Amino acid sequence: MGERLTCDAGQAAGPALLSEEQAAFCAGRILSNYGLGLVRAKWEGITPLVLKAELARQLGGISWPAIVAGLDAMPGRHPDYPPNIGQLQALCKGCEPTKFYAALPAPNLTPGQIAERQAAAEAMARKVAAPRYDHKAWARKLRAEWLSGRNLGMQQQVMGSEALGERWHMDNGKRECSPIEQAEAA
Repeated sequence: MGERLTCDAGQAAGPALLSEEQAAFCAGRILSNYGLGLVRAKWEGITPLVLKAELARQLGGISWPAIVAGLDAMPGRHPDYPPNIGQLQALCKGCEPTKFYAALPAPNLTPGQIAERQAAAEAMARKVAAPRYDHKAWARKLRAEWLSGRNLGMQQQVMGSEALGERWHMDNGKRECSPIEQAEAA
């Protein structure tokens, strides 16, 4: 395709425009995809020269591969009618390739500095992962009270022992707590 124009013929400078060949290619793709009847119905009263000029102006800031990709996607997005210029521009902008950025260079650290930072990061992770609240403190408190001889309600004994995974009993004449695995095995 020809080189892009940078302004209208009547301007000294301005936004980038498509070349005449590129604008004619776009108009031709629209015409070939939708047919003359639909194109005439869509842009009734607009001459082909005005249509190409508007395509050149509206699509001028978009890369040529994105425009071609947008023209290829046009029949799938607008199967029944040709898109207006704004819809075509949005379609082409959506086909712009994503810009990839180079990775940052590797840091210049000695093995000692790396080990120090790794240890600091692991210490932070341990601090974050450490339990901050004992969710079974109530059950431990009830167990201590029961073992000291205080009478507890039946529900307190059942819920406290189940929370700790123990069986609170007086089988040997004294109060004891044994893990449920031992109690079931006996």
